Amino acid sequence: MPVSPDFLDYILDLLSPLGPVEAPRLFGGRGLTLHGRNFGLITRDDTLYLKADAISQPQFEAASCIRFAPWADKPHRSLGYYTPPEGAMDDPDELLHWARLAVDAALRAPAKTPKKAKVPAQKKNLADMLLE
Repeated sequence: MPVSPDFLDYILDLLSPLGPVEAPRLFGGRGLTLHGRNFGLITRDDTLYLKADAISQPQFEAASCIRFAPWADKPHRSLGYYTPPEGAMDDPDELLHWARLAVDAALRAPAKTPKKAKVPAQKKNLADMLLE
């Protein structure tokens, strides 16, 4: 089941003070991006996760936030995303505080450079080979 439209609209409304947040489809859920940087995600069960890094992770953990672990058979492996603390979804200012931590983490992450397209090797034509 995809992210519910009502939940998506609710989250985008709460995050609107950050700027033009976009929510492209992402593996059955939605990513949350601001100025091309991914700072959060919403899973199919309408759970919001926010990006954390080495600087902000201790704050998420101290607030007992739940870490995103998408592989049930590998609970030790996870991505650096956490739910906001309990109650933050009901307090727009509190949620914005945590979302700003996530945006800051996204801005600190190295920008991904687009992969260069492989140029196929050019085959020599017969005339070029005869001239060599």
